[in-house]
Amino acid sequence: MKYFVDTNVFLRVLIKENDKSYQQCLLFLEAIKTGKISGVTAGIVIAEIIWTLTSLYKIDKTKTIDIVRGVINLHGLKIIDQYDHQFALDLYAKTNVKYIDSVINSIEEIRTKKWAIVSYDKDFDKLDVIRKEPNQVLG
Repeated sequence: MKYFVDTNVFLRVLIKENDKSYQQCLLFLEAIKTGKISGVTAGIVIAEIIWTLTSLYKIDKTKTIDIVRGVINLHGLKIIDQYDHQFALDLYAKTNVKYIDSVINSIEEIRTKKWAIVSYDKDFDKLDVIRKEPNQVLG
């Protein structure tokens, strides 16, 4: 199975506010880097990382760019941008989840459960997707 990496997994490593989740996310990303598991993320996740680092954490633009270069250059991680925007809007209209979560859910491989979303965001549990936390993937 391929694993779609959500924003909060990256942020838990980049910000390190909680040691337990930091360690779990770091090990998970290391498993992608070494090829033990197959990882994918999306351009919208990269945009959300940048927004969160600059707006919420007030990290300056230059440092944010350096941080995000590390994410997009993570060996083994594929970045995709294949969304079904009509599906995302329809899902957003009829559910109580964030629009970005609806866009992520619009990715065909996620909708058809070929990929699991790796995230701490329990809003994904309201959708018909497979969601796992990093420690569940690692076993």
